[in-house]
Amino acid sequence: MQQQDLAALIFFATLAATFGTAILGRMRARRAAGEEDLAGRRLNRWFIGLSAGAAGNSGFIVTGAVGLGYSGGAHWLLMPFGWMLGDLLYWRLFPARLNALARQAKAVTLSEMLSFDLAGPLAKLVSILVALLLIAFLSTYTSAQWLAGRKFLSGIFDLNGFSALIFFSATIVVYSALGGFRGSVYADTLQALIRILGTSIALAAVIWFARRDLLFAHNIAAAGPEFLRLFPTGGALGALGFVAGYAAAAVGFGLGQPQIVSRYFAGSSPQETRAAWWIYIGFVQATWIAMTLFGILLRGIMPDIADPETGLSLFFQHNMGAIVSGIIFADVYATIASTANSLLVAIGQALYRDIFRARHSVEERKTATSFSAIFLIGLATIGLSLVLPGNVFSMAIGSISKLGSAVGGPIMIKVMGWRHSAGSLLAAVLAGMIAACGWVFLGFSGLVNEAAIGLAASLCANWLVASLTRASAPPSPRRP
Repeated sequence: MQQQDLAALIFFATLAATFGTAILGRMRARRAAGEEDLAGRRLNRWFIGLSAGAAGNSGFIVTGAVGLGYSGGAHWLLMPFGWMLGDLLYWRLFPARLNALARQAKAVTLSEMLSFDLAGPLAKLVSILVALLLIAFLSTYTSAQWLAGRKFLSGIFDLNGFSALIFFSATIVVYSALGGFRGSVYADTLQALIRILGTSIALAAVIWFARRDLLFAHNIAAAGPEFLRLFPTGGALGALGFVAGYAAAAVGFGLGQPQIVSRYFAGSSPQETRAAWWIYIGFVQATWIAMTLFGILLRGIMPDIADPETGLSLFFQHNMGAIVSGIIFADVYATIASTANSLLVAIGQALYRDIFRARHSVEERKTATSFSAIFLIGLATIGLSLVLPGNVFSMAIGSISKLGSAVGGPIMIKVMGWRHSAGSLLAAVLAGMIAACGWVFLGFSGLVNEAAIGLAASLCANWLVASLTRASAPPSPRRP
């Protein structure tokens, strides 16, 4: 058996295992009434932490993070550091409360949570507007995953870009439609374990090659004097703004990404949900930092890669044996697929529960969300990935930052029980989106991520409108 054939065999065995776990999830959901949407709200901390971490990791980790480390150097280690600060604040305040409020409201989607205890046309408008924003920006985010998958497959199996895109996306759309929510959780957890193995192998391999490569120091020096500096031309003050912006983006991401939040909704209790914090943060930080370091070290080993976002697969394809390469190929697929799978399920829930809910009974909504919506959305996002400009990093970060700006503030207000009304939440959504888009248009997002500006504008708009209309403060979910 040729080396490439053996690597392909390992990859396809992982693909088969992914399909198996997704189908197992669907079978278990069908055996238990009421488990179709959120797995009966009985997930333990390991399923919550690992599946949420895998869903959040995205193709950015194995393409964008590698590319940023390769092109920009040590400065990009500040990005996961800032994200970690935001995640620590987020987990201190929100996941347990999200679980408690979702149970109280019997909410499956973010729109259902926001409209809880509100009535009237403005409440319906808020619900529909948030659902539309989720569908639009999550579709762009999903398209970024297809772009990452295309780069991955075309690099290792010598496929043209279109063939690689169709094969990669089609396999994920099919197992997502088959598995539903519980299948998505099971598949994501399996893929998180593959990611841990792959990350360990990748970092160890690149360090081993860097130590043996006689040209490594020369190639790193040729990258420029700023390459190994944590604080480049902007100095410490610029780094502080950079870190603060991405800390805010982490909070907005945690609040405004339904493929993540749905895992907290499905926790067996608020206490069990909050206990997943160290699993989630440890997984995200370890994989993110490792892939950024991989990109930095790869610059000294392979200094002339045309597209740095393909660096991980190119390194193993050219330097390692079939078994190790096969594991890494499976790892890259698992990383991208786990996010794309979770996104498709989340978009399907938003589309059928929040947009078309008046036209379907509860049972019809379950069936539609499980297959038809996911399949159709998958096709739409595949087409979108063919026409949208940008790389994986710009598409992914742009989508989650703007969505966090628009939706993160209202969710924070609702979960914390701050004074609000349907009108003030509508103002918060609009203000957050307008402020974020304006910040990007002015060209300041490289200094401070637009999520920080959008969240601040969103909270201020809610406070102003709620004060003018004398909105009442509902009771917040009790903290465990």
